[in-house]
Amino acid sequence: MEKIKVRAHAKINLYLNVVGKREDGYHNLETVFHSIGLHDDVIISKQDTQEIIVHCGHPAVPSDSSNLAYRAAERLSDAVGGIGGVSIEIKKRIPVAAGLAGGSANAAAVFHGLNELFSLGFTQEKLMRFGAQLGADVPFCLHGGAAFATGIGDQLTRLPELSDLPLLLLNPGIEVSTAAVFKKLNFSLTKRENAGIIIRTHIENGDVLGVSEGLYNLLEVPVFAQYPEIAALKTELSTQAGCSGALMSGSGATLFALMHNCQSARRSESHFKNRVRFCTTTVTSPVGVHIEN
Repeated sequence: MEKIKVRAHAKINLYLNVVGKREDGYHNLETVFHSIGLHDDVIISKQDTQEIIVHCGHPAVPSDSSNLAYRAAERLSDAVGGIGGVSIEIKKRIPVAAGLAGGSANAAAVFHGLNELFSLGFTQEKLMRFGAQLGADVPFCLHGGAAFATGIGDQLTRLPELSDLPLLLLNPGIEVSTAAVFKKLNFSLTKRENAGIIIRTHIENGDVLGVSEGLYNLLEVPVFAQYPEIAALKTELSTQAGCSGALMSGSGATLFALMHNCQSARRSESHFKNRVRFCTTTVTSPVGVHIEN
C-alpha cells in the first residue's frame, strides 16, 4: 500500500468548564467532547525522498513544522527511528481556528494513517499519548465518539455517543485567540457545581432534551464580551424552529445548534447561509478518524 485516505472529523464541546489554572500555564478543564460528521480528508502517500511534505489549498494552513499534521508525522517517524518520506495532502472542510479542532483532527488522522500505512503496530492508547504531546484536543480526535475529559482535555472517559443527532453549525468568520480568551477568564464568577456530572448522566441515558438543557461553555463569557455579534448570532440561532439548544464550541467562534431533525436544520441553514462565512448541517459521529477504503 502506497497511499491511504483518512477522514479527520471535527468535534464540538457540549459542555466546557474551566476549573483552575495550572502551574505550567495551562488550565484544567471539565468538558464533554463529541465527534461530528463534518470532516477534512487527509491523503497520506509514501515518498522516495526523506522529506515530510504537507500541502493544503487553504491559505491559512501552514505547510511547515508549525502544522500539527507535519509534527504528527515527525513525532511518529522519530518514535520508530525513521519511516522515510511522506506526502500529506489536506482537503479542508472544517473552518480554520474555529473551535472545532480542525488542526488536531488532521494530526490525529496522520497518526492513525501512518500507523496503518507503515504497519507500525501502535495501539490507539499509545497514539493518544503521542498526540497529547502535540495538543490537548489530539487525543480525543483519535478517540472519537463521545467522551468526558479532564486535565487539559487529554484525560478521557468514554461516553455512549448520541447517534445521528442533527446539528447546524455557524461560523461568522471571526478568528478568536484561544490564549486571549483564557487570559480574560474571571474565576471569581465561575462556579458551576455538578453540572459536568449532570450532563454526563443525560448522555449516558441518551436524553437529548436533558443534554440540550445542560449545554454550557464558560468561554462564552469572555468571547461574547469582546464580540457581541457572536452573542447576538447565538441568540438568533437559539430561536430557530426545531432548535432544542445552542452553544459556542471551544473558544469559538463556531456556534452549533442541536436540532430536532435534519429538515429543520436545513431550513435554518437556508436562513443563515448568506449571512455568515460558514454554515452547514451535519450530524454527530461515532468516530474521530476513519480510513476510507
